[in-house]
Amino acid sequence: MIRKIWILFSSFLIILLIACNNTDNKPITSDVTSTFTGTITEIYDQTALVQVDEGEIIKSGSRVHVDLSKNSETTFHVGDKVKVGYDGDVRESDPLQINVVSIEKIE
Repeated sequence: MIRKIWILFSSFLIILLIACNNTDNKPITSDVTSTFTGTITEIYDQTALVQVDEGEIIKSGSRVHVDLSKNSETTFHVGDKVKVGYDGDVRESDPLQINVVSIEKIE
């Protein structure tokens, strides 16, 4: 009897783990609520300083600290035009800080 319970519990646990597996390594939901475009002016390791050209964030400031690791497949350089997607939260500092969800080169 105990063996049947153990097998049933193990089977349930394995099925649960398989069902929760996200094999495509993409976020389940998209958290992008705002975007802006800008030009990279400085790069530090996996972050960059971006001068905002247009977008909602321009109301608060013109320079934004951006996490480049959100697009590890692209190599970014100073002078690149980028489109940045973020979750809408802006931390008022100089430069502004955001929670980057996506970044891509444009043009």
